Amino acid sequence: MGVVIPAAGKGKRMGAPLSKQYLKLEGRPLLAYTLEPFLRLKPRRLVVVVGAGEEDLFRREVLPFLPAVGREGLKVIPGGLERQDSVYNGVSALPPDIGYICVHDGARPLVTASLVEAVLEASRKTGAAVACVPLKDTIKEIDPRGFGVSTPAREKYVAVQTPQIFRGDILREALEKSRQEGCRATDETALVERYGVRVMTVPGSFANIKVTTPEDLLWARAVLLERRREDADRFGV
Repeated sequence: MGVVIPAAGKGKRMGAPLSKQYLKLEGRPLLAYTLEPFLRLKPRRLVVVVGAGEEDLFRREVLPFLPAVGREGLKVIPGGLERQDSVYNGVSALPPDIGYICVHDGARPLVTASLVEAVLEASRKTGAAVACVPLKDTIKEIDPRGFGVSTPAREKYVAVQTPQIFRGDILREALEKSRQEGCRATDETALVERYGVRVMTVPGSFANIKVTTPEDLLWARAVLLERRREDADRFGV
């Protein structure tokens, strides 16, 4: 499996001087937490796509906090103007014979190896799979003026997360076609669906949040501390 971690976003809603993936969470940069589970899975190649000119920043601020295991397959490259461009760059940097490609947001630091493995297992059966969670809130369609138009049954919908894992040829073809046709999408599942591929959903985790605002960082810290407490209880530390 090859892994692409798009981490080129600036995170303007975070309101911080640094890109959000370099912000500290309990003394370590957020991006280090994101990468660690993937390194322990020892992918054939792990490509981190950072903002243009941030390669040295990554090596200075993130690399020292990563475990040595799995680092031999790690590569850092610059991203593009938008997420889709960064994913394209990342996939292009993988060996062409990679069988399965995993895409995971750099700003989702609480992903677990077990979730990645569950999505990988589903993708091996179907060719494409994604982690999702049920909606907690009622959703409403609104018109341009802000008035409610309809209230769809939320049981029919899920919130899409990452990891998203695809057979290599499926994702490469979708990225190439979308690039040629000028098609834009917010994630890779939307791209492959556009070209007729059905994507299997896998139960994700409500803890697997994407850190976007300062409140998200507080929630991520609370989850991380709870996991540490559970580990201490389990191993008697």
